[in-house]
Amino acid sequence: MKIRQIVACMALIAGYAHAAAQQKYVITGKVNGLKQDMKVMLTYFPSREVMVSDSAIVKNGIFHLEGKIARPYMVNLYLRSFNPPPPQKLVIGQVVPPQDGQSFYLTAGTTTLTGNSLASAVVNNPVQAEYMDLQNRLQPLEKLSGPNNLALFYTKNPDSIALFKQRRMVFEKQYVKLNADFVKSHPDSYVAFDLVKNYAIVIEDPEAFGDMFNALSPQFKNSDEGKKMSYNLAMVKKFAIGQPIMDFTQTDPNGKPVSLSSLKGKYVLVDFWASWCGPCRMEYPFIHKAYDEFKNKNFEVIGVSLDNNKDLWLNAIKDNHFDWVEVCDLKGRQNAVAVAYGISAIPQSLLVDPNGIIIAKNLRGEDLVEKLKEAIQTDK
Repeated sequence: MKIRQIVACMALIAGYAHAAAQQKYVITGKVNGLKQDMKVMLTYFPSREVMVSDSAIVKNGIFHLEGKIARPYMVNLYLRSFNPPPPQKLVIGQVVPPQDGQSFYLTAGTTTLTGNSLASAVVNNPVQAEYMDLQNRLQPLEKLSGPNNLALFYTKNPDSIALFKQRRMVFEKQYVKLNADFVKSHPDSYVAFDLVKNYAIVIEDPEAFGDMFNALSPQFKNSDEGKKMSYNLAMVKKFAIGQPIMDFTQTDPNGKPVSLSSLKGKYVLVDFWASWCGPCRMEYPFIHKAYDEFKNKNFEVIGVSLDNNKDLWLNAIKDNHFDWVEVCDLKGRQNAVAVAYGISAIPQSLLVDPNGIIIAKNLRGEDLVEKLKEAIQTDK
């Protein structure tokens, strides 16, 4: 067994500070019928900057891993041959070859895995039992919502799209309630804590998130991560629909300062993005569609880039044909506007009316065009 930790320089101090709190874990596994000697690989991410990996030899289907862990984490465990084939260059649409493995919660103490494969193995430890409790609560709803989401993805009929979106909203509210109920019944669980953290990445419903966050035990709410979530919640409320937008000024590609207030009197989409952001690219066609349709109808876009490399920023503007206003301070994730607006994940956006009031947030796909049609029609 060997263990290694890949740590970004900025995370070194934080990583070492937590070392004293780490406790021993042991994983014992048995894959029935596996005769070939293989490697079992373990990876997990204690933070965005840190990846921990471990490995052990599997003999006659039996393996043993041990190490130290600061708190329960979702980990990935998978089998790999000693001489894996060279990585294939995949093309769009090609199916990724399956890998025998699964993700589960690892905690201090002993975790056992037993099954005919790693993917189907039963994982036994107290925190994983809590996680499976959550999954069992969600499974019936997933069976109902899955076909609806698939139909929404493929349908082209406007009436069907509206119906499937309406159903999706109902399912999403049910998901929130089930997850909130789990947090309330497991306030001291790291599974519950991680669940709330996922909702905190982009807080769509401040009231529902606040109820979920407040259900956590004081040890979580008063932790550094808990305090950050509390701050994010306060920022979301500050920039909630119906609130006046805060002005800002940053420089455009020509070095000219541009303020949001200079666009007052128009509908403005404030779009947070970056050249390195994959999900942002999925929204580009819809922003283009909205801009082309409404640019002569009192609508403007101001993009705020979280890039830290000017060439990458400028090339992205050129390559993606962003003909609207673009600004950036080249501070990356610490972009002053993003920090002031509480933006910690992208893409995110705010739609502002001619009076500078926020009327929508994080519109995805065709929703932006539909909202603009509704707003501009109302003004007539």
